[in-house]
Amino acid sequence: MPTLAGVTAVSPSEPSEQPEEQSAPRGFVVREWHLEPYDGDQAPRHVHHGGDEAFCVLEGEIDVEDSGVRHRLRAGEWHTVRAGSAHTFATVDDVGARVLAVMTPEIDALVSALHADPEGDGARPDPASVWARHHSELLP
Repeated sequence: MPTLAGVTAVSPSEPSEQPEEQSAPRGFVVREWHLEPYDGDQAPRHVHHGGDEAFCVLEGEIDVEDSGVRHRLRAGEWHTVRAGSAHTFATVDDVGARVLAVMTPEIDALVSALHADPEGDGARPDPASVWARHHSELLP
């Protein structure tokens, strides 16, 4: 699982085309993830229906699987996964990677919810309901 670090949120300058009461939070969030070496994918295959997600490698290498195609990313390279695309990501070797993940506020809230322990007892909420609440879903 990624270790989450500092966040910067930036909002676009143009106004929303939707009425305010219907619009989702706009802009994007940038998180620095320190990915420890992991045998297999770091996250289960999943899809975000309402937003894009991008991965920019700062150190190390990762594979990003996007719509069934694996893309090897090295330091300085990035890949954007469009909303609606099945995807996952993985470290490549035993070194790990440092990655900037750029996502919508909704996807950021999903990642935070998946790593949360709201009761402090080690129990996790039902994953399927957490994914659905953030307009995303796990895939087989």
